[in-house]
Amino acid sequence: MKKSNALILAVMTAACILSVSGCRDTLIVEIIQYSECHQDNGNPSGGQDDQDGQDDSGLGNNLVGFHASVESLNLATRSMSPIGTGTRVMIYAFHGSTDDATFTSAVARGSYTAKQTGTLTGDSGYKMLLTNGIFDFYAISTNTTDFPPVFSNGISPALKNGVDYLWWNEDNYDVAGSQVTVPIVLNHSATQVSIEIDTYGDGVYVQSIASATITVPKPGAQMDLSTGVIPPATEYDTAPATMGINGLKLQYTMLPLKTDQPMKLTLNLMLNGEPDVKKYEVDVPVPDGELAAGNSYRFRAVINGDDVTFPQVGVSDWVDVDETGNPLYPH
Repeated sequence: MKKSNALILAVMTAACILSVSGCRDTLIVEIIQYSECHQDNGNPSGGQDDQDGQDDSGLGNNLVGFHASVESLNLATRSMSPIGTGTRVMIYAFHGSTDDATFTSAVARGSYTAKQTGTLTGDSGYKMLLTNGIFDFYAISTNTTDFPPVFSNGISPALKNGVDYLWWNEDNYDVAGSQVTVPIVLNHSATQVSIEIDTYGDGVYVQSIASATITVPKPGAQMDLSTGVIPPATEYDTAPATMGINGLKLQYTMLPLKTDQPMKLTLNLMLNGEPDVKKYEVDVPVPDGELAAGNSYRFRAVINGDDVTFPQVGVSDWVDVDETGNPLYPH
């Protein structure tokens, strides 16, 4: 035992001599908080203290493990793949005996990191230990190595554009063994816009995209942990966002949107072997007045002299991004 841990133990043991009642539970909590709930740079790591000051490991005897994959919410394009290695996931467990468990305090809450084949490993040695019983589980991720937002009373802090928010829920899961593995299938709660520019238009040869920006929904929406729903914005933010570029393809992940007003797209293109960049400012229609959560909208764009047309738009598989934010097109 390290000196600092021994000091905590000595102090708590002395407290036991003064007041036996309740001391055993307090001793266990304090030791776990120090050894397993340590956090670096102010970020949550491993278990965390809940609002009532209790430890978030669960303090049961059943070890609960998790295996995660990611699936599209759209039925027409539904596909599933293991979550990316290094992705961080926050998992909550609530007693499943209430109609809306998230209104109660979480029994356990821990941060995990995805290893190979989607297996989740608790950060800083965190382990979720639950008693026998029925539990409701929830998981949150940003599909990156970043720590997910921490929910308070079942509601997230204000969310922002450019983040692939993932959510999962399993109600009334029966934990009745000393070692249990729970499968997690995360869904996209944000939305996505992808634009593919044709190489040839009417008398135009597109060499490359120098840069591109697009108007995005006003940030600040909050997710409900019990549903995973992010309410759609009804107006645009004042500042446009820079889109990821991969060849003649563009991509941006944003919060859900519901509006009849088009998105404003600004393109800076290299054309016809000329040395100067040509700028286009065009309106991109919002399909059926909505960019729905879980959908990736793929627009086909054609450059014709001084204008840009969008002859085709559809819902496609979600476009993942690499470590630089550039879109990847696996299909």
